[in-house]
Amino acid sequence: MNIPVLCRLEAACLALAAMTAVAQLGALLLVIGRTVLTFWAVSGMLLVASVILRLVSNWAARCIDVPPFAAHVRLLRSIVAFAVCLICLGGAFGDLGASYRVLDPPAANGCRAVVREFSFLFAGRGEVYAVRFGGIGLRGSSWTTDDGYEPVAGGSYTLEWDGNDGVLNLIGGIDPVWPAVHAIPCS
Repeated sequence: MNIPVLCRLEAACLALAAMTAVAQLGALLLVIGRTVLTFWAVSGMLLVASVILRLVSNWAARCIDVPPFAAHVRLLRSIVAFAVCLICLGGAFGDLGASYRVLDPPAANGCRAVVREFSFLFAGRGEVYAVRFGGIGLRGSSWTTDDGYEPVAGGSYTLEWDGNDGVLNLIGGIDPVWPAVHAIPCS
């Protein structure tokens, strides 16, 4: 086994996990086709790959008596891994019960609208994201509802595009939605 290559791969996975964890803190989404990936999930997968690579490289280094990394390097890697783990767990906890939907139709420039809805007991919440080229979604605005109502899941919405800018209109019915109109800037 090539231990330096394993160590570089482990460091690269950990660095990518840290970058995607920062993207999670920035309330970004990754959309591939009609699949929505939250950055906490991507970060978690990269963190697991980093840990596996670290275990394999440590095992291989012990087998051929290669000296371990300096203590400060190991400490720094452990701190970064712990921070990424906390962000992943926080994101996963925040997404319990949440649902994501890619809305049709797309804008003229290919921009899409993605909605995240969440309800718990007598309250509901939603957020709309503008997904531009490359599949990165930026949060546009949010709303709250009464009685755990999820208007997009219930099909009570309209989405209209005027060129590259969209308007999502949520229809409350008996359960009100505050605010009901949301701009989706994709210019």
